[in-house]
Amino acid sequence: MSGGVTQADVLQRRRAMIAGEQSFIESRWLKSGLPRSAVAIRELQDLLLFSEAYPGVHHACDATKALMADFRALLKARLDQDARLRKQLQGSGVQGSDSVGLYSFTLVRWLLKHWPLEVSLFSVDAPRDETAELLRPILAEAEREAVDMHDGDAASLMSLLFGKDPRKQLHDLVDLIDAHPASGELRETLFARLQVYIKIGSGFPSLTSLRGPVHAPFIHSEGLQRGVDLRATIAQGIGAPLALNKRQRTRLINDARAILCLMQRETDPITYAQEVQAFDMGRGPVIALFHMDAAHRLALESYVGFMAFKNGVPLGYGGAWLFPGRSKVGINVFPSLRGGESALFFAQLLRLFRQRFGVGVFEAENYQLGHGNADGLKSGAYWFYYRLGFRPWDDRLGRIAAREVERMQKNKAYQPPLRTLKELVADGLVLHIAEESSPMIDTGALIYAAQQHTASIGAQSRQQLLADTKRRAQKAFGLTRAECAKPGIAAALKAWSLPLNLLGEYEQWPAVELKRMGRAMRAKAAGNEDAYQAALRECRMLLRAWASASM
Repeated sequence: MSGGVTQADVLQRRRAMIAGEQSFIESRWLKSGLPRSAVAIRELQDLLLFSEAYPGVHHACDATKALMADFRALLKARLDQDARLRKQLQGSGVQGSDSVGLYSFTLVRWLLKHWPLEVSLFSVDAPRDETAELLRPILAEAEREAVDMHDGDAASLMSLLFGKDPRKQLHDLVDLIDAHPASGELRETLFARLQVYIKIGSGFPSLTSLRGPVHAPFIHSEGLQRGVDLRATIAQGIGAPLALNKRQRTRLINDARAILCLMQRETDPITYAQEVQAFDMGRGPVIALFHMDAAHRLALESYVGFMAFKNGVPLGYGGAWLFPGRSKVGINVFPSLRGGESALFFAQLLRLFRQRFGVGVFEAENYQLGHGNADGLKSGAYWFYYRLGFRPWDDRLGRIAAREVERMQKNKAYQPPLRTLKELVADGLVLHIAEESSPMIDTGALIYAAQQHTASIGAQSRQQLLADTKRRAQKAFGLTRAECAKPGIAAALKAWSLPLNLLGEYEQWPAVELKRMGRAMRAKAAGNEDAYQAALRECRMLLRAWASASM
């Protein structure tokens, strides 16, 4: 095999495809062999994924599938003989490669449950002394004495405690932490402090093959759609969620976790997913919404995650932090599909959240735009949002942004100064879609005010105060003991305890408002958070009081 396809050829074809100048890839293209370098192989996979997501003519679907099958067969044959290439492809998500990442305790337990032979301990990066101190309280007495006599590094400490097999080390470390009677939150904290890096082996699913639901494959016979009428798109209604059975929902959750693992990423809604809904948005995208279990939900906002698929190919992920008055949103498009219909995809995502949850005001947080986030700053995320109609909260920054846009339009080579861009991204951006009847509340400021208020009350201990707050809410909302014993309701009561403390004698409010608040409390414990957001919007007196308290 001489090397076959070249890196230059791959890049040329990708540029042509993105520009709409090439509608499909010839099915015989790979017969001469793979590129030689790991970089070119990764770029080739991106090209094939892009072609599969954006087929230009009907026979392009079959051609791309044939090419992907050739790619997988050739890659397997190459990697079976080339250990150096396997190492170079580490972390790429390409079939046959492994990856190393830092994940939550919950996600590592999931990996061990579903892929016990493919996950092992790569390293513990906490300092040796800190590692010993973190583990010491949960070890047997003899083990503690052995640790006290040990003077090696963290790696040798793992060998001392769990043996030399990295797979066994990970299994035993997780079992040790899992057996401790501490709460799940404390176990997560302990595991995070240890900085445990996990190696995922080559037998794990790959980005080469992982696919999401395909409801109605779309052929781009007229090329890619670059422009988008954002407001017109958002105003379009949506259909009901796709009919997925329990097995399909479980597979979608597991595949989403695997896709993020391969990219060394993780989001709470997918890690702690209790329910998933999938929506066909037209032109190929299916967007899956992930709802966390009640124990991991935020106190006030609904953090609903998403993963999108274009003709089955993973397109992007992110989430929305939903709350009446204003909702934050953030997206990440996977590198393999950048250059496609990203603007249309984002418009469809906003359409879904608008139609599903009644969102009227979307906010792009400053971190998403690049504030304290070098990748976001470098990617030009600020101008992506700006072109779609998002604008600065502050009028002065609005004038600066408009000036910079005008300069970029006049001179294609112009780049705004880094200092100016950092000033712009620090403030975030907002998009007003419709008038919001609910007041605009900074939920972060509200939570902070609730904590300060609780800390300032000196008549009771903290635990007594929280217990009394829960009892007051239980009585005011007419919750029965049986309801409060349910984990979801108990978690919802705990989440609302401090914010309710800001309201004074709210038990004296009109019965109709208390009934609405009780309905929202019960909805917060449901399988998904659709009903919670709808019920919360009806709590007008509550929202006005919280708005006043957060100022």
